[in-house]
Amino acid sequence: MAPESEAPTTGGADPLTRRRLLRRLRRVMGAIEQRQRVQELGYGLLVAALAMAWPASSPYAGGGEAALRLNGAEEVITQGLLYPLGSGLVGTVDGMDGDSAIRLIAALCLGGAFTLTLAFLRGLGFRRTASLPASITAFAAPFSWIGATSPIDYAPGMFGASLLLWSLFRQSQDTQRGYQWRAIVCFGVAFMLHMELVLLVPATAWAVARHPEYRREAQITAFSVVAVLLMSIAIGLAGPSESLRVDHLVTRTLAGAEGPSPSAWLGWLVAAPLGFGAGLFGIYQLLIAQRSVEAKRAPVWMVAWCLPFLAPIVAGSPELAPISPYLIPAGALGLADWLNRQGSSSREARLGTVVALAQIGLTAALVLTR
Repeated sequence: MAPESEAPTTGGADPLTRRRLLRRLRRVMGAIEQRQRVQELGYGLLVAALAMAWPASSPYAGGGEAALRLNGAEEVITQGLLYPLGSGLVGTVDGMDGDSAIRLIAALCLGGAFTLTLAFLRGLGFRRTASLPASITAFAAPFSWIGATSPIDYAPGMFGASLLLWSLFRQSQDTQRGYQWRAIVCFGVAFMLHMELVLLVPATAWAVARHPEYRREAQITAFSVVAVLLMSIAIGLAGPSESLRVDHLVTRTLAGAEGPSPSAWLGWLVAAPLGFGAGLFGIYQLLIAQRSVEAKRAPVWMVAWCLPFLAPIVAGSPELAPISPYLIPAGALGLADWLNRQGSSSREARLGTVVALAQIGLTAALVLTR
């Protein structure tokens, strides 16, 4: 880690001087915090602009129900927020069709996910020399980039996952049980943006149960979170054609839910490493790689966050790619953690730049050959 500058001592100052120094320090820290937030928002807007300027020439087709229905295919089932958001754009912007509306929402969600990822990495104490290249690398993966520039709900899924991860790592709470209810609300938004995020129910409950203020009643807390989330999902699925809605949820969550298939597993051996790129290396560094005794490991609930990645691989087909949008911000966290363990900020920046450029080059090559 880079050496820290020595803080000025105020032991000999009178109380009035100490209060003035503390107020001045708070103003400086507030200004720095505000500048970092503006930078993160700027980076997110830049990513969104790039996604709108350079869409994939051969977009993914899976999960495009909202665009199909907006273009007139009324028999297509859609669930969640993407269709009403797209419908609002189509109805208010002249000349906008369903594909264009969903692409615009996807690009904005990609930028929002990038901003939120930088925000929770900053909250964890990572330097910009680690968090920025790590986020660029993870979000430049083919699944992320092609998915975000396709008229599907993958980028909204990344935004929902990043929002939930930001909430779970931000343990401060202003009201009683504020952390728990914030996690529940953020999960609800995430699920409404991308149905596959239902696989994060165990991770959300585990994270909330491990909050320092809830550990005495951890089991009850976890059960209450699971109960509220599953009840909300059940209410959303209820109504006309309930069985069809449930089947649709299972199909989307498990990448087709065709059942175990050795041929599909062979396809995933190529599709998953290429689709996630260096992000899987970040997951390995986050959960499995050896580290020194002083290096802090990721919270154990991150295992429940990353492990559902195997569910669509075991039961689905790579033809419905992309999958697991929640792995993108987790991959950024793992890459930032790996870069942080390299030592100095200059070494972080050098390694991060190399990895980010390599990932961008791989994605560009795959986009051009699709």
